[in-house]
Amino acid sequence: MSLRTRFGAKLRKVRLSRGWTQEELAEKADVSLNFLNLIERGQRAPSFDNLERLAKVLRVPVYELFRS
Repeated sequence: MSLRTRFGAKLRKVRLSRGWTQEELAEKADVSLNFLNLIERGQRAPSFDNLERLAKVLRVPVYELFRS
């Protein structure tokens, strides 16, 4: 499994643990819904800025999004 795929799966897991939809996370992190969907499916990788925003909104350290 690629790093992008593992990252996307972890992002989805954390998002769902918060009870949020993709739409809610996209809005809170100021990313497009389409882009978030592609990240969660492992088809795109976030920039460092987007990565920091996603982690901040989800209230987890950045490294946590890379843990299996």
